[in-house]
Amino acid sequence: LVNGISLYRNFDAVRNEIGYVPQRDIIHMELTVFQALDYAARLRMPADVSAEERHRRVEEVMADLDLTERQDLTVSALSGGQQKRVSIGVELLTRPGLFFLDEPTSGLDPGTETALMQLMRSLADQGRSIILITHATKNVMLADKVIFLVRGGQLAWYGPPNEALAWFDQYRSERERRAEDMSFDKIYNILEDLSKGTPADWEARFKASPAYEKYIAAPLGLTPHTPAAEAVSPALKPAAPRLDRAAARRVSGLRQFFILSARNLNILIRDRFSLILMLLTAPLLAAFDFIIARRDIFDSTTGRAERVAVTLFTLTITAIFVGALAQMREIVKEADIYKRERLVNLKIAPYVLSKIWLAMLLALYQSAAYLIVRYIAVKMPGGPSEMVAIYVTLVLASLAGMMLGLFVSALSPSANAAPLLTILVLIPQIILGGGILPISSLNPVGRAASSLMASRWAFEALATISGFGRDVAADTCWRLPKDERTALSSDYKDANCTCLGKKLFKQCYFPGLLAFYDSAVERSEPAKPVEPLSPGDPPPQPTFPPEPTLPPTPQPLPTPERPEPLTFGLSKPPAPPEQPEVYTPIAQLQYNIAVGQYLQDLDAFNRKAQAGQLAYMGSYTRSIEDYLDALQAYNGEVQSLQQEYNDRVQRIREDYNRQVEAIRQQYADELNAYQVKVETARAEQERYRSAIEAYQQDYGEWQRARARSVAGAETMLANFYDRYGDAYAVNVASRWLAQGGIIVGLFGLILILQKRKDVV
Repeated sequence: LVNGISLYRNFDAVRNEIGYVPQRDIIHMELTVFQALDYAARLRMPADVSAEERHRRVEEVMADLDLTERQDLTVSALSGGQQKRVSIGVELLTRPGLFFLDEPTSGLDPGTETALMQLMRSLADQGRSIILITHATKNVMLADKVIFLVRGGQLAWYGPPNEALAWFDQYRSERERRAEDMSFDKIYNILEDLSKGTPADWEARFKASPAYEKYIAAPLGLTPHTPAAEAVSPALKPAAPRLDRAAARRVSGLRQFFILSARNLNILIRDRFSLILMLLTAPLLAAFDFIIARRDIFDSTTGRAERVAVTLFTLTITAIFVGALAQMREIVKEADIYKRERLVNLKIAPYVLSKIWLAMLLALYQSAAYLIVRYIAVKMPGGPSEMVAIYVTLVLASLAGMMLGLFVSALSPSANAAPLLTILVLIPQIILGGGILPISSLNPVGRAASSLMASRWAFEALATISGFGRDVAADTCWRLPKDERTALSSDYKDANCTCLGKKLFKQCYFPGLLAFYDSAVERSEPAKPVEPLSPGDPPPQPTFPPEPTLPPTPQPLPTPERPEPLTFGLSKPPAPPEQPEVYTPIAQLQYNIAVGQYLQDLDAFNRKAQAGQLAYMGSYTRSIEDYLDALQAYNGEVQSLQQEYNDRVQRIREDYNRQVEAIRQQYADELNAYQVKVETARAEQERYRSAIEAYQQDYGEWQRARARSVAGAETMLANFYDRYGDAYAVNVASRWLAQGGIIVGLFGLILILQKRKDVV
């Protein structure tokens, strides 16, 4: 209860009546004392309070806290006690009636501690209720009342400090009293000594004491039958207008946004080292393009496609990383300030938007730095429209990185944990961004996760805007499945493809593609030597005329017949008898008789023949002479015919031989001419063989050069298409929308995380 009003039910009504200073200072160390108090006043005071009134109140608070002479010093330049005074001053701006301080003197030297406690005394004398928690007991006597709590939050004492000494002194032994006087330090020892009572015992003892009746029961109007929560002194009940006044103190969300934005900008400007580092980080990192890239990396001949992809992805990752690292502590570093301002009247959305607004300014600057250095280091393709598109992509990537940093900052339990959490959210941006592992190679979970990566959408947008794979994406042949594409024939590629086959060197743009070009691609096929004519078949064997037909042999006159000698009618005896086959005397006798008879007949014949011969000789001699004359005439005629025949045959044979010789000579001439042709053909064949060998070598080299040139270019295109083909021709606007969706999603998550930090 606060003045009898439930704190939790009516927190908005009483929040400005309560001041709270936590143990850690709730001020920005980069601001001056005046600025810290002025921004706090602008956030807490109603909008109808003029700047003059606000400044007057700030000066009053500084005067009360003895900070006027230090109003232009940054808070970080103050001592610990002075910083604590500034934290107290923030709470005093709205004149709270109830003031809580948690260990305000911790870490202070004794002199500063005393001064701070005296300040609290003076504030209490102004009519404020000040409750502070402390373990330092040196200046406890300055308090009106002290409360001692034991373990479990049970009340062991509430009342004036001098009476507390007397109350706890009664639980000391005589020996302890004689040893030393009672002090507040001894009370801690007494309460921790269980032999002198448990926490419940101490609470029961106090409730039974007169101090409880005097300082608690009577002021609250408690009776033995009245619960403490229901009994409130009428004098302590607040007036109704007080609630209205509290409600009227609210500041609109838009006003809070402008105030917080101005404060954040002022903090950034005053933190010169961080500001200079932020301003230099982008151009310095972008300057690595002068190292890892060349100006002509997009050139078709001297360019390097792998460097194009690397530099585009590096540009994306750099924008995201720098943005995230720049914002990873923006929320967590002022967690205590946020919690306190949230308890007062701070709205979550204006607070987060004030961070995003400044992040957007940085994103615009850093993206411009990336772009300018990029265009100086690398000859980028395209014109002003592409330049604007790249700038928009980089702005979204940088802003997405900064939103990641703010998300990590909202999620981190401490500033020390923020870098580790930042690494956890940034590493997936590298792995799943599409620059190292192709998106198509990821499993379904990986592809789904990659859709949440701002680096993926920014890289795809940059790849499309740069146009380094636009012609490949436009070629329908590359849209075929990989197995179908690799099975395409050379003739089909030459006829139907612009980035496959020999056309790719003329109709396809890709960085470094023409480095594979060989003039053999355009050169005609080497002329094949003409094969020499064959000498033909040798002349056919000559066909000789048939042997001449000889005239028939002349037939001479009939040969004269030789006259035969006459027998004069005599018969020559028969042949002598034959020897008998079987010898017998009779047969032998008969044989001898026959032989004798034969001999007699033969002798008679011979005698008659000799007589006729003599008579015939004269006539026969004349016949023989006539015969010889006729035979001589016959021989002369035969010789004449034979000579005539021989002459005729000789003429025929001479004519035939002349014909044969002419044919043989013609064949010999033809054979000689053929031999000349054969020798000529052999020489031509040798020249042809040398020419065909040279042709085959030239043709093979021509084919290899063409194949090496085209195949090398196609292989390079295939390698990059498999890795980055999905990014060659995307819808850039959809990638911007995806980045915007991630930014909006992170904004929602940051709001949720900040809302979960509310303690009331």
